[in-house]
Amino acid sequence: MIRQIPGVSLMGLTLLLSTPAHAGTITGPADLGTAVSAQIACAGIFVTGRAEADVLRDDVHALAPFTKAITLSVDRKDRTVTASAPGATQRTALYRPAAGCTLLTATVRRDVLERQTARMKPMKMRSSGTWPLGDAPPKDTGPKIDKAALEKAVNDAFVEQNKGGYPDTRAIVIVHGGRIVAEHYAPGFDRNSRLLGWSASKSIAATLVGLLVDDGVLELDAPAPVPEWQAEGDPRRQITLRQLLTMSSGLRFVESYEPGNDSIRMLFSASDMGALAASLPLDKAPGTAWSYSSGTTNILSAIVTRAAGGSLEDVTRFARKRLFEPAGMTSIVIEPDEAGVPVGSSYAYATARDWARFGLLYLNNGMAAKKRLLSQNWVDFVRTPTAAAPRSLYGGQFWLNRGEDTGEKRRIFRDLPDDTFMAMGHNHQIVAVIPSRDAVIVRLGWTPEGQTFDFNKYLSRIVAALEPATNADGARHAR
Repeated sequence: MIRQIPGVSLMGLTLLLSTPAHAGTITGPADLGTAVSAQIACAGIFVTGRAEADVLRDDVHALAPFTKAITLSVDRKDRTVTASAPGATQRTALYRPAAGCTLLTATVRRDVLERQTARMKPMKMRSSGTWPLGDAPPKDTGPKIDKAALEKAVNDAFVEQNKGGYPDTRAIVIVHGGRIVAEHYAPGFDRNSRLLGWSASKSIAATLVGLLVDDGVLELDAPAPVPEWQAEGDPRRQITLRQLLTMSSGLRFVESYEPGNDSIRMLFSASDMGALAASLPLDKAPGTAWSYSSGTTNILSAIVTRAAGGSLEDVTRFARKRLFEPAGMTSIVIEPDEAGVPVGSSYAYATARDWARFGLLYLNNGMAAKKRLLSQNWVDFVRTPTAAAPRSLYGGQFWLNRGEDTGEKRRIFRDLPDDTFMAMGHNHQIVAVIPSRDAVIVRLGWTPEGQTFDFNKYLSRIVAALEPATNADGARHAR
């Protein structure tokens, strides 16, 4: 789901499309409330392992005005969570241990869903070994930092945000000089808590694409291999993988949350999210305009799934073998839709340390534990501004902080270094990679509607406590 920039938020949902009635239909705010609540409550309870009462109070009821009347029914034996509200259609999400939660639409039978994961086992969360592959701290040979200033900066991000017992900021992890130099959690959360990235998930989905590009299976400037676009004369046949990755495909996809919104149909009504997004027509000529689209990322997720073998089991095996395990990201779960495709746009859960490991992979220019996982060409691609965007704010499924102090070409965060590039998500999630400070900053939380977590203020305070990298060009050299 989209973050606040450029001015779009899940919290803006008020009016929704009307379609023929079935269990996945969204006909108003109340129906949206039960749909999103079933999804996030299922994950909060089964994936993160939190108490039902805490999830209901701090996640569901805090999410939006239209979720405040939600009640939950949890069936631990059946591994389901059902959300109800007056005047709304009940919605249910199913938990599968190796895959996380999936919102049911009543278009795919339960036995089909169970077969998708029948041979899959959850990844074992690894803690043995030295950071970053394990959790044991490495020898402290990093640059000196102002520890008191750093501790205060991190503490302020909790104290000033977490008021009245509400855990707004839930986790902060700071990596500097290749090691964790600060880590803090709100009560009820710890380093083993899997936390939702929302649209920060997009950067992980793109990284799976990058592995296939590096392998030569996919080509950035070749037409994207999307079956729905292959008919003779279909103008969508010309859309390249690069254009999908940079949100410049030209496909129509309405990300702002208004009547008839494509995001709502995709995330809460469609059993096959990538197929729904791929079915939409061109709105602009490919490569000529930038438009943020969660649908685009789910098309990419479908491409990866087909390239990996076509099944949820295949794509999960590929992701674990090529990215998650060698990077030490052994807590991660990307929840799939009913078609068995990971919802790369929105539903990645991982511990704060694993989100930091993901950032560290990019800080180290594609290296993890002295092993190259991603090419330098790919890392350079994701942090290069797309020419179609009006500002230098977006690369390849990462946000960029390029630009000026003020004016139309201004940076997203004025007081952060301009080489910062970021995975960002709704409710103010961020994985900020800052090569010139040899740092990764992770903030995960659940900032309610009408409130904000001031990334510029809090992250710039953290950056100020970190010693700049000493290499002349400001680039991070792989360890």
